[in-house]
Amino acid sequence: MSMKRSGLPELVRGPFENRTEVLRALQADPEAFDGYAGLGRELQENFMQFCLGERGLNITCDPVFKKVFDPEAHPERLEDFLSLCLGEELKILRVMPNESSRLTEDSSLLVMDILVRLSSGALVNVEIQRMGYYFPGSRCACYSSDLVMRQYVQAKKEREREGKRFSYKDVKKVYTVVLIEESTKEFKEIPDQYLHYSKQVFSTGLKLDLLQEYLIIPLDIFRKCCDNTGIRGKLDAWLYFISSDRIGDIKRVVSAYPEFETLYREVFEFRYHVKELVSVYSKILREYDANTVKLMIEECREEAELMRAERDKAVKELHEETAG
Repeated sequence: MSMKRSGLPELVRGPFENRTEVLRALQADPEAFDGYAGLGRELQENFMQFCLGERGLNITCDPVFKKVFDPEAHPERLEDFLSLCLGEELKILRVMPNESSRLTEDSSLLVMDILVRLSSGALVNVEIQRMGYYFPGSRCACYSSDLVMRQYVQAKKEREREGKRFSYKDVKKVYTVVLIEESTKEFKEIPDQYLHYSKQVFSTGLKLDLLQEYLIIPLDIFRKCCDNTGIRGKLDAWLYFISSDRIGDIKRVVSAYPEFETLYREVFEFRYHVKELVSVYSKILREYDANTVKLMIEECREEAELMRAERDKAVKELHEETAG
């Protein structure tokens, strides 16, 4: 399908012809202009390129992702994506509160990105993470365990309302799906794989369903794997849509699956609302800043621990030499 036939030129062409027009639109709203001025040079350039149709918008930004994949407004999108991810046909029954209940008075709350209940009764939590460093396996386990507890509490309440006896068989499966924009070294050690499925199994082959399943997708590795091979299926198209703002990738996705043009149009619609668009980029900046600070703290902590270990080793060797 040609670019003209797919509608791509018209799709990426926005309301602005040049940078001067973008700046005029920003200056017409002092609050928007102040927000733009505080973005920093790199994000200002990204902002300009998006407004001029030279690049797309980062779907992994929280407000953009939730707008596109809003399970109340467009459940079919999340259903299609999750069905391809998990390899089975899924139907969303309803959207669940994304904040966990307090199990104790001083317990912390888990706030999830998107949480839905399927027609099968299973729960699916979809998480977007810019830096995989902040979503380790232990955090996956905590989120998954929270879903199991929600299932348990919900099943007990439903049985009580029905006047029936609760059974643990009433607790359904839970899925934790994590999309990581920048993956950690553990993922980079497997550079040719980007769909990491996990479920609990027994070494003896014993068949028991322990309910908790995981899928972790490092988007940076996906792009490296598929940039040369192109789109090999609709899941690849979804992952390109989510992970890439390059015009060439937008062309490939729309050419292979024309239905994605509607989604891209919604994303490019942000260009007609500069104040809202500035808010999106400000959110990206806040995430970058927060992640940078956290990463620096963790790196300093690891470096300090390494230095302490080296010091302790040197002291031990010195004592051994002295004793000898």
